[in-house]
Amino acid sequence: MEELENWCLGIWEQNTDYMLCDWFEDNLPTLYQQDDIIFEYNQSKQEWSKKSCTIFSAIGAISDLFNYEFTLAEIKEIDELSYTWGRIKNSWWWVQSAVKLVADRWNEHKANLWKVAYYIVDDTNDELVKKVIDKWYTIMTNIYWNWKYQMDYLRDAVLNGTEFWASTYWHALNVRKVNDKRSVKDSYKGRKCNDWKKDCNIYELEHQLREISVFWTRWYIYTKVAEDALEEVKRLNEFRTNLLKTIELNSEMRHQTNDTNYKSILHYVNEKNRQKVKDCDAQLKKYM
Repeated sequence: MEELENWCLGIWEQNTDYMLCDWFEDNLPTLYQQDDIIFEYNQSKQEWSKKSCTIFSAIGAISDLFNYEFTLAEIKEIDELSYTWGRIKNSWWWVQSAVKLVADRWNEHKANLWKVAYYIVDDTNDELVKKVIDKWYTIMTNIYWNWKYQMDYLRDAVLNGTEFWASTYWHALNVRKVNDKRSVKDSYKGRKCNDWKKDCNIYELEHQLREISVFWTRWYIYTKVAEDALEEVKRLNEFRTNLLKTIELNSEMRHQTNDTNYKSILHYVNEKNRQKVKDCDAQLKKYM
């Protein structure tokens, strides 16, 4: 078995990331399954990309969203661009940084197609994750990988276990629906199972994501945005994110204060903020 060198630094989620919540998920349109093609890439084929799993996770999700295959030259360009975004040469990177980089690069260079926005997802919500995957969206995340995990799915292209040894390295990958099964799509196109009868770059997950100990609890997805609506979508999402943070903060202060009048004010403000969140959702639905 080849030695894996594709470490990932982690998710590095930001509190300014747009959050995909239960009530917002209903606005997500179901993606049209354009054909049976699933675009896969192999990061181990080039020396410069062996530690670029975060980049490959992001381009894999864009490929799924637009049915678009990146050329090796395009991938190399994005990889080189990552070093101008704070990545240290020949080192690993953050999932969130790669998600943002690939989105910005797509929005700049693919003006003839829809643009993209990205959202953070909480994978501890089984129902929400199921809806997102059932609508044919691809999730980008990080796992604490190790030898036991790898030997599990290499048996038969199914990850059966939920508990694994301590992590020996971190790795970014995709999760999406394949043949109506919740599956991982990795970045090692052509990898075979131990018996060499099956491809193992795509493998099924037997359990819910939150039940598998090595998966991070925060993930990202890309969504399509009409080109002329991108700035308005950004404004609405930033406003919505600030409202959600304010609601949370006001709720904490309401439990901390002994001033009953101030509690009433905080409650009133939060009710207004919740209505504004609904207003944002209604507006965003027009652009998604």
